Formats: sequence, C-alpha cells, structure tokens
Amino acid sequence: APISTSYKIQCWGASGGNVGPNELGGGGGYSIGNKSLNESNNLYVCVGSQGNSNSSEGIGGSGGYNGGGKGGNAVQSIYSGGAGGGGATHIAILINRGELKNYEDSYLSELLLVAGGGGGGTAHCPKAGVGGGVNGGNGINSVSTYTITGATQTSGYAFGQGQDGVTKIQAHDKDAEGNGGGGGGFYGGPASQRTDKWSDCPGTGGSGYVGSVSNGITIAGDQTFASPSGGTETGHSGDGYAIISWISPSL
Repeated sequence: APISTSYKIQCWGASGGNVGPNELGGGGGYSIGNKSLNESNNLYVCVGSQGNSNSSEGIGGSGGYNGGGKGGNAVQSIYSGGAGGGGATHIAILINRGELKNYEDSYLSELLLVAGGGGGGTAHCPKAGVGGGVNGGNGINSVSTYTITGATQTSGYAFGQGQDGVTKIQAHDKDAEGNGGGGGGFYGGPASQRTDKWSDCPGTGGSGYVGSVSNGITIAGDQTFASPSGGTETGHSGDGYAIISWISPSL
C-alpha cells in the first residue's frame, strides 16, 4: 500500500469459453469491499483468465487460469469439444500463496475477496452457468431435462477449482459433444459427467466470497454490477480484472 488509509478493492471473475455465437460461456461475477491498510501491508492479486473455446478436431478447450475446468472432448473429431470454464479473481493479504486453491483450510482468513468464474459452453446449449455471488449459476442440459447445480459457500467440485467436463463415448442425440468445464471460484463449479442420450451440458459457475472487508458484497454474473471500464455490465465478459483505489488518503 502506498499510504496508510482505507482502500476500495474490486475484482471481476473471468467468463467461460464460447462454443459458437449462440452457445456462450457464463459471465464472470463481481466482488467489492473496503479494507484499511498500512504502508507496510501488501495485497496479493490473482486475476483469472477466460476459458478457452473448444478447439477443432473435437478437443475441449483448456480452463482459464486460477481454477477454470477443462472442457470435455467429443466422441469424434467431427463434433465440438466443450469450452473451458473461466478462472476466478481473488485478492488476499499477508503472504502470496499463488492460485486460489492454495488457500484452503488454514489460510482462509487471508482471503479478502473472490469473484467467481463462469462455466464453459457446449453445443446445443444457449448459456453456461454464471460465476460469482453466494452461489454460482447452474448448467442445464440440451433439452432441459436435468440441471447441474453451481458452487455454493460450502460445496462445489473443489475449493478453488472447477471440474473438467466429461469426454463423450457415444454419438446419437445431442450426446456426442464434450461438456463445458466448471468455473473457478471460492468453490469451483461442477461439470456434468453424464454421457447418455441428451447429455450435452455446459459447465456451472464458481462461487464468490467476501472475507474480512467492510461493506463487502459478492454479485453473481446474472445481475448488473459495475464494469471495470466504467458504467455497468451483466456478467463480466473476457478475462478477469481487479481495481484497487484509495478512498480518503491521510496525507
């Protein structure tokens, strides 16, 4: 911190990868709070990257940095692989422990904010689960017959890590394409592991988190919040982002 004062800290999670123009990854979430710091204090910022879109030849896209799960592979190269989930963005104090997954258990008190990443897209599904908020967004399969639940404050695929989408084993009715990966978050989003008929399904969103800050809030990517470029947005698109600014400097 350049001076001893109160700071506004904000972070935006990354969005999941897209499969096509109508098969989008989930938008990243947003978290904000205030933190009093002394000149000797450090903040450690880890910014998530967007999940990669499915590659050609049926290979799933890689997950975004900081917890995004990989998209699953298609059963054959003529079908689309799933897209990777977006990575979370987090801000911590005390010691730099790197990625979010390294703060589990003994180091939770060092986390100030987490903004969850969105789930990766898959074929035949219009939108993956959004990231952020107390609960990450759900993933719904291609014909809306089942739902994969997004991460919460106490559960998901794993702390700080979204799940990889499953690789498919058959090609009949909307079941040949790889499923989308889960978004990174306080808890990472699960991804569908089903391979049966109508099983194409996008990834779910990772959850956000608010630690030892004042006036803290975490907002899911299906809600409107501040955009890092000014104005507002509903679900952050692209790589994650962080902004730290002082509130009332004591010069």
